Amino acid sequence: MEQSQVQLRTEPSPTGQSTTTRRRLVLWILAGVVVLVAAMIIPMTFNWFVNPPTQEMAMVQPADAVVLFAGATERLDTAVELMERGAAPNLVVPNGSTIDDAEELCEGTASYQVFCPASDEITTKGEAEVIGRLAEEQGWSRLIAVTSVYHVHRATFLLGRCFDGPVDAVTPSQDLDPEEFVGKIPHEWAGFLAALVLPPVC
Repeated sequence: MEQSQVQLRTEPSPTGQSTTTRRRLVLWILAGVVVLVAAMIIPMTFNWFVNPPTQEMAMVQPADAVVLFAGATERLDTAVELMERGAAPNLVVPNGSTIDDAEELCEGTASYQVFCPASDEITTKGEAEVIGRLAEEQGWSRLIAVTSVYHVHRATFLLGRCFDGPVDAVTPSQDLDPEEFVGKIPHEWAGFLAALVLPPVC
C-alpha cells in the first residue's frame, strides 16, 4: 500500500501536463507576435524616420512657398538657402517672430516675401494647420517643406491633412550624433501615433 502511494505521488498529473503545454503555447505565440511586430516596425522605422523620401536642394521643383517646421537652426539655414536659390517666392516661418534667428526675416528685411503666422499651438500639428490655412488663403498649389530627416514623415503627414497639393521635403545636410539620432526615433513614433488619433482643425 505504501509503495503504491509513493508511485502515485511521483507520476505527473494530466492537469499539470495540460498547464505546462498551455504555457509553452502562450510563450510561442508571444514570441511569434514579437517577431512579427519587429518585422513590421524595423522597415517602417527605416523608411519613415531614417530614409524618408526627400529632394536634393539643387533638384527640387519650383514651388509657391518654402515652409519651415521649427527646430534645429540648420532647418532655417536650409530654408533661407532655398529662397536664395529661387526655389519659391514666399517663405513661411510659423511663429517666426518668437524665434531668435528668424526675427529679422519676419521684420521684412529679406528680398522675398516672408510670412510668420502664429499657430494655435507650438507643435508640428499647429504648424501644419497654420501653413495649410495660409496656403488656402494665398491660393498656393505646391510647397517645399523643410525639416530634419527624422521629422519628415510626421511633418508631411500632418501637412497633407491641411494641404491638398504636392509637397517636396528638403532636409538640412547635417550629421547628427548616432545616439542623438536614435533618441529621436521613439519621440517620432509617439508623435506619429498621436497624429493618427488627433483630428486636424484645418
